[in-house]
Amino acid sequence: MTCQIEPTIDHSLTIAHNHASVGDVAHGLLAALRRVRWVVDEVGGYTMVSMLDGAIRDRLIIRNLRNKRCGQAETPARMPLPGAASATAGAILISAADACMVYAAQKPDVSDLLLTVFVLLDRLTETLHCAPLYDELMCWLRIGRDDWDADEAEEIGSRPASFH
Repeated sequence: MTCQIEPTIDHSLTIAHNHASVGDVAHGLLAALRRVRWVVDEVGGYTMVSMLDGAIRDRLIIRNLRNKRCGQAETPARMPLPGAASATAGAILISAADACMVYAAQKPDVSDLLLTVFVLLDRLTETLHCAPLYDELMCWLRIGRDDWDADEAEEIGSRPASFH
């Protein structure tokens, strides 16, 4: 069976670009990454989501080292403000992520799941024209979580709102 993950995400990304601005598509890609991370957390627990976060960190480190070796200095990406079509882009790309997770569930290992995350992360980097910092990306992926304790919300200052 051929891998359908990258074509699925790319096709959905084309549709999202036709219906939304670049910033809205970036928010949609974040929503899709957030969905995959949430599913991994629900199904695999802390160990699995830690492995996923480590893979994301490694991917960003490799990109930065490759850029430094080529003599390129890249300014970290900043998230644009969400626009009116961010919910549309999010729905399109979350549906693509869900389909990719169905493809990944048919394999006995996590290779297709990691491929889904890497393709989404690469498309986010391409959309923003540079890679985000790992810590900021993890904050963006955690926004909108419902399992925050009151202690955590007070410690941070206030509970962050979702992009949508």
